[in-house]
Amino acid sequence: MMSQAAVSIGCILGYFAINAVIIRILGKKQESLEEFGVGNRSFGWLLNAFAYIGGWYTGTIYTGWFANAATIGVFAQYVIIYSVSSLFIMFFMARPVWVLGKVYGLVTQGDLIELRYGSKKFKFVFALLTFLFWSPWLILETKSIGYVVQAATYSSIGFNLGLIIVSAFVIGYCFLGGARASAAGGLVQGITFTIVGVLAVYWLIVRVYGGMGDMYDLVEEFNASLLTLGALGGKYWASVVITCTLGGYVLPGVFATIYRADSSRAVKKSVLLAPLAGILIGFTILSLGLGLGSFSDFPEDPQSSAFWISGKFGGPVMVGLMGILALAACMSTISAVLNTASVLIAKDLVGSLLPAKTNESLFKYARVLTVGVGILAILIATMDIPNLMFISLVMYDCTVQSFPAIFIGLFWRRANLPGVSVGFAVGCLFSLVGNLYPASIAWAGGWSGGMVGVVINVIIIVVCAYTCKPYHRVDELFNTVRTYKEVYSKKLI
Repeated sequence: MMSQAAVSIGCILGYFAINAVIIRILGKKQESLEEFGVGNRSFGWLLNAFAYIGGWYTGTIYTGWFANAATIGVFAQYVIIYSVSSLFIMFFMARPVWVLGKVYGLVTQGDLIELRYGSKKFKFVFALLTFLFWSPWLILETKSIGYVVQAATYSSIGFNLGLIIVSAFVIGYCFLGGARASAAGGLVQGITFTIVGVLAVYWLIVRVYGGMGDMYDLVEEFNASLLTLGALGGKYWASVVITCTLGGYVLPGVFATIYRADSSRAVKKSVLLAPLAGILIGFTILSLGLGLGSFSDFPEDPQSSAFWISGKFGGPVMVGLMGILALAACMSTISAVLNTASVLIAKDLVGSLLPAKTNESLFKYARVLTVGVGILAILIATMDIPNLMFISLVMYDCTVQSFPAIFIGLFWRRANLPGVSVGFAVGCLFSLVGNLYPASIAWAGGWSGGMVGVVINVIIIVVCAYTCKPYHRVDELFNTVRTYKEVYSKKLI
């Protein structure tokens, strides 16, 4: 066992060394909040694409979602659909968000909300709630590191120790290098689990089942219900897909991705690459997990099953490689969330409460907050938190309530502050009540609280748009987007 652990640990340490070298080469000294938060809007399309892929596709796909694929079947594949769908929405809003960010010096999602609706108070509330709705993903990914390290090292490194070591590495390069270091790490990590990961997992599918078609034949014979949407039903599944699609579009990290590109065309080019990567990553790994319940020695803790099957058919080298793939996904997501969250708290929350603070002061706050938020995530992740995956889905139901305020506000001049603020509040209320007390929305016929909330949210915005006078101040914003002439570059990174 010790020799097997030594092989897998060696693989992982070698990968960490590669990460450190690339991050060092591509890194730059951080001297301003704009550099720290959005890399001075200088990223080429390839760096932006893999940084986005790295930040978007999470390590939980190798632990929690992999376990779900084995236990509840194809229902878990909603992650593939919503991940790809969100990217297409991002394609259409890339230009207005990027242009407004460039012209008005926007750094956060909250900056866009304040610019569009002219209210610092709404910006503060919006940013605070959006961060709280997003934060479970930071905890999930930090927890996943513990599962991954423990499983990939044959339990020679414990859950908490592995979690702390890897998280400290990520916190360190985010503190020192900001958005550029996070993107450089995402480039290495995204390439790893996109190219190496897909090939390695497909090799496992062939070794385990004989091929993709043989796997589906096995599942149909063993437990055909895994190929259906199960007891939760099609409407709930559709609700999850829709709310996660729209909610994924309005995560704060998405706006950081757009702002840091050197042009809106760079964003669009990166978005065209990401869906293909998403389909390949998600479909292969979840397909591998789909038929594992047919094995008599399937582990009691399904979250470790990706490493169990890797060791069973590929030995310690494949266990080490699976550990690298999962850690790559975890690290890239954590770095993206950590960098965006620290800037969000500094700029939108501290900056709103202390408006006299300069950007230089907020930059210092953001760097300190990188460490503070990272340590807090580690402390929470070491606790026993049941149903964290359910919590994340509930938070997506709440996050989606941001979508009407942002998307409608970008493309419709009549959207106003009373409509978006009341709509956002009512939508969040329905989301929380519908998830905590499902019987209260039984009249919705199986649709989730988030879906009910977002529909009512949109209705409120439309009604208020026609009952209140339009804001003529927004004409300048729309004209800016319409008339702005971009200078496009061919830069890759």
